[in-house]
Amino acid sequence: MARIHNTGPGDGPGLFAVLKVLGVLLVVVLGVSVFLYGGYLSYTGLDGPEAPVTEAETRADPSGRKFEYGRSQLSREGDLWVLELVGAPAELGAAQGRLTRRLLARTDQRIDELLTQRFGTWMDAWASRMLLRWDYRDADLPLGEEIRIELAALAAQQPEDEDAKISAYHRLFLMQCFFELGRRVQDNFLDGVMFAVQTDTHAAGEAGKLLIGRSFTLDLGAEFDPDRLVTVYRPDGKYPFASIGWPGLVGVVTGVNARGVFVAGNPVRTDDPREDKGEPVPLLLRRVLEEADSLERAVSMLQDAEVRTAATVLVGDGVQRKAVVVEMAPRASEEGRVTRGEKERLVWATNHLVSENFERDAQNERVMRTTASGYRYDRLQELLEGRDQGSWSPETVLEVLRDRRGHEDEPLGLGNRYAIENLRTSHAIVLDATAMVLWVGEGPSTLGRFRAFDLKHLLRPREHRQGAPQSFQPDRLLYSEIYADYRVALEEMEYARERLNAGEFEQARFSAEVALSLAPDIGPLHRLLGNIYRELEMENEALAAYRRYLELVPGQNRDQDRVRGMIDELER
Repeated sequence: MARIHNTGPGDGPGLFAVLKVLGVLLVVVLGVSVFLYGGYLSYTGLDGPEAPVTEAETRADPSGRKFEYGRSQLSREGDLWVLELVGAPAELGAAQGRLTRRLLARTDQRIDELLTQRFGTWMDAWASRMLLRWDYRDADLPLGEEIRIELAALAAQQPEDEDAKISAYHRLFLMQCFFELGRRVQDNFLDGVMFAVQTDTHAAGEAGKLLIGRSFTLDLGAEFDPDRLVTVYRPDGKYPFASIGWPGLVGVVTGVNARGVFVAGNPVRTDDPREDKGEPVPLLLRRVLEEADSLERAVSMLQDAEVRTAATVLVGDGVQRKAVVVEMAPRASEEGRVTRGEKERLVWATNHLVSENFERDAQNERVMRTTASGYRYDRLQELLEGRDQGSWSPETVLEVLRDRRGHEDEPLGLGNRYAIENLRTSHAIVLDATAMVLWVGEGPSTLGRFRAFDLKHLLRPREHRQGAPQSFQPDRLLYSEIYADYRVALEEMEYARERLNAGEFEQARFSAEVALSLAPDIGPLHRLLGNIYRELEMENEALAAYRRYLELVPGQNRDQDRVRGMIDELER
């Protein structure tokens, strides 16, 4: 008779062995994963070249308004920062990094806050970061060695951050790529308006001039205004130039060189696939200012360049009193590069392309239809063509930049995104490119004083300068009751958002409705009201608020889709 043996106690060593093997395998898998992940980070990271920097002493003026580092200096003039950089690439980068470190940290922190808000989970943020690293691996290699050295020297002056996901050099390079990074975000947070006017020769024999107006918005939130920075570059062996932007911007979005060549770029969107090589547009525009001595040379450089994304670029020449708009797609071909306005006295551009070559481009058409770009383009045409050619002056150019009305002078409320002046402008300039006089707005938006700079002297060594020309005074709106109401409305809106998040719906409603009575055309306020009314089960009021939001906030596609979803939910 067979016996069944109880082998229970004997199973222990076998099970333990299996668990031990599984543990070893798990450790191996984790080790391999860590190794591969580290390899991926190393492969996709940008570290930059060695930057031979000779350290210099940082000196502060007794007034506390001027700081020097080597041959370079940073000074505060009114509400503008003026940075003057002199020397070879490593010297330029080190001086900018040391002198603007505090200002750059402020902007950098705000960008981090917005990215944290945008990604709902750590997994979304991690996945997006890994994809971004892959798309931009070796992306700095097509650049000239000099600009890479300058970026590396700038990065070397930044404080160490052990928690940083990418190197300082990598981060600074991506800051120059904001035109194409903006394309990854469906929302439209980069806006630009630019135009040029060739004036007539006066009866007294005074020659005509080339006048330029330009405003640009880097929308990092209503509560954040990037520091306005005028950077004067005097690079060794290249043309000196002035660039108007913000800390961390080594490229150019608005600038003019010592030969009177002006460039300004606006991001646009086309159906072209994303390019993995080529220059970021701001770095291309900087190269144009460093090398171009005429409009023809500047246009030729733009037509021949390989770029990572599409753009529209205003090019002016103060000596010839001419300006054109170059419309650029990433494809470098006759179809992808169009120059318009060669024989026109008036040229202008916003954030879409108008040439026939792009008529069937779906992305370009979407921008023109769903953002404020098409509306502003038409309003610019009204303002420019509606004025007598002999009446143009720097003051009338400024009037256009400060225009707050709609088509056919239709009144628009303060802060309306369709207006040329929508109270969100990051920087604005008026330029007499023939006389070489530049006026830069101190803010807020275009309302504040426009400080004058004589470029004939600003672009020379400091010891050869004379006094500055007269500045333009602030817009009267800045000191008006209606603007004070607008600022109070923004404060009430923020308080209402805090009360909503705290679950105090009636208090949130009261503050939001106070804001509405003060400034009824603030788009985000209507979305906030819709959210409050929905919590209070006031469905009709919520629907009306959401629909008004869609009318007032063009281009914010991600948020608009969410609001449309809420409307659909309420209508069921």
